[in-house]
Amino acid sequence: MLPRILFSALALAVLGPATEAADSPAAAAAAGANAPAVAALEVFRDECVACHRTGKAKGGLKLETLETIKAGGESGPVIHPERLSESPLLTVLSSKGDPHMPPKKQLTDAQMTAVRAWLEAGTPWDAAVMNRPPRSKPIALKPLPNSVHPVLAIAFSPNGETLAVARGGNIELRDATAPRYPVKSTFTAEPDTVQSLLWLQDSQTLVTGGFRRISFWSTPDGGSKGSIAEGLSGDVTALCSHGETLWSADSLASRGGFVHRIALADRRILQTWKAHDDSVYGLAVSQDGTWLASAGADRLARRWNPATGALAATYEGHTNHVLCVVFDPKNPRLATTGADREVKIWDRDSREQDAVLGDKKQVTSALDWSSDGKRLASVTDRGTGWVFSEIQKHTGEQSSATSKIQKLEKVNAVLQCVSANKDGTRVAAGGAAGQLFVWNGVDGKLIPLD
Repeated sequence: MLPRILFSALALAVLGPATEAADSPAAAAAAGANAPAVAALEVFRDECVACHRTGKAKGGLKLETLETIKAGGESGPVIHPERLSESPLLTVLSSKGDPHMPPKKQLTDAQMTAVRAWLEAGTPWDAAVMNRPPRSKPIALKPLPNSVHPVLAIAFSPNGETLAVARGGNIELRDATAPRYPVKSTFTAEPDTVQSLLWLQDSQTLVTGGFRRISFWSTPDGGSKGSIAEGLSGDVTALCSHGETLWSADSLASRGGFVHRIALADRRILQTWKAHDDSVYGLAVSQDGTWLASAGADRLARRWNPATGALAATYEGHTNHVLCVVFDPKNPRLATTGADREVKIWDRDSREQDAVLGDKKQVTSALDWSSDGKRLASVTDRGTGWVFSEIQKHTGEQSSATSKIQKLEKVNAVLQCVSANKDGTRVAAGGAAGQLFVWNGVDGKLIPLD
């Protein structure tokens, strides 16, 4: 299965010229006593950590912390404590370095000056710098090819009356009260693919996430209600909200996944924190707003204090990307699905696995719990799906004994996203080739669509 975030590359993004910002390494070098650390660590964060981090340490070298830098790599130390200016780290970054790092570019004079100043200052460290998103460079997006229109996000409105479908960069609003779900209106939301969708509780406002932008739309006409672009670094791969707060995932493949806490009243980013060492594929808030959960390409799911960004728990057990996380609306547990072909039900507080669902023969790409907590809908990369109900804690019997299972009628599609209406009697899913499907969640039969 193709991870959803890869589709954004199909927009054929073109890098624009790099500009020297006010917070560039050169400017930071004159900013204050901690400037050598800030300036150099921004270089490591933006140019080096993608290839030298936990899980992807080329040459055995990790540049995430001062301890791992001092530990060196397979070729030995990269810093000479007694001869800092002669450190191999500085040598490989120079234009004559052999090997040369980064492999396909040369650092600017300002960046080289920053690293040199950091070594001369005795390698001071500021961990907060490494946990901020990388500096963004201007990127111009070309329109998607006509043949590329994946459905990467789909959502029933809270009142159950409308189904929103993100098809490529467009949004379709369909009448979920009519037998064949006819299209009520269509509008363009992004030049690139819409990565995520969210209805606000009023069922009159739709939020979309694209590349470095979160947009707000009035329904059903699709009129713009403003957007957020400042402070976003990558693909907005997930959205969730509670009350007057919105949370968004900001993902940069191999460079980190970040969470933004946003005030809906003035659409202002209040706080940003690094949630995962790779892209964030899923984000969910508990029904009472007490907890926030994230799912990452670093094989982890995490639970956070949504008001402070403080880490509350980490759920380890998946052996590949965690693609989705959802809270049980009625019980203290959550569900995750991974590219390792497992759907796991976790006790929220103890972090124990209550159950493992699915057949483990195909990747369950998306999950959605109906808001009444009665049904957990799932779809796979092979066009299959299930609706689980009455999920019980695993007792050692076969996994089929842990829940009732309604199989969804199979379709010929790589399914990427799923949404259940409030009681789970309707399940909608979207495919990588732009298909839309709706099933009866009770008997698993497909519903004909216009």
